Amino acid sequence: MLTRHSRVRVPEPVVSRKVGDETVILSLESGMYYGLDPVGSRFIELLETGASLGSVIDRMSGEYAVSDEQLEADLLKLSEEMLANGLLETD
Repeated sequence: MLTRHSRVRVPEPVVSRKVGDETVILSLESGMYYGLDPVGSRFIELLETGASLGSVIDRMSGEYAVSDEQLEADLLKLSEEMLANGLLETD
C-alpha cells in the first residue's frame, strides 16, 4: 500500500503526452492507458521530478481549491490504480 512517503515513477516502457491541458499515459508493453485531467496531468508532471508522493501532494494542495485530505486520498487512489496497471512503479 502506498503512503505519503512512497516514491513512484513512470517506468521506462510507459510514455506520456500532453494534449492541451490533459495527459495521455500509455504502457507500450500492455497497451493499458489512462487519460488524465489537468489535476492528474500536474500530478504526473510533479512525479517526474522524483519527489515523494507527500511532496507532490503538498505542492499540489497550494495549487487546487480542495481539502488536503481529499487531494491526498484522490492522488493515493490514482497512484494505486496506475501502479496496479503498470503505469507507475515504486522505487
